[in-house]
Amino acid sequence: MRDIRLRALADAPMAFETRFEEARLRPEEWWVDWAVRSAGGNRQAMFLAWNGDDAVGIAGTFVEDDGSRWLISMWTDPAVRGQGVGRALVESVAAFARAAGSDQLLLEVTDGNDAAYALYRACGFVETGPGEPHSDGGPTRNMRLAL
Repeated sequence: MRDIRLRALADAPMAFETRFEEARLRPEEWWVDWAVRSAGGNRQAMFLAWNGDDAVGIAGTFVEDDGSRWLISMWTDPAVRGQGVGRALVESVAAFARAAGSDQLLLEVTDGNDAAYALYRACGFVETGPGEPHSDGGPTRNMRLAL
């Protein structure tokens, strides 16, 4: 998970709140704890897409204290974009959320990330308005998928 997360942050730094350098400096214990928390229970999970032995995509989910369930950390390797990997990751997160009892899945997408926006629309998400400004000050859009 560490390797693909760092690849995602290096490839698309404006798509994520976490910055590559911040993540790269995290100790091994942080990554192990993240993986353990993501593999147990239904409050958070991370999904990886594989091509043979190579991780080529990542997406996650977590639940806020108010019960809101979010799709997070979505990324696919540029070499496999347009081949259904992103859709499969979104569908995996949505299935997990449904099984965990969530009735909707939320996300934020940065303005200008047209490919991600198109993927989310194709997966059934609808735009619900402006999101919280990105850490760089850029605008984002909130989207919601009814489960």
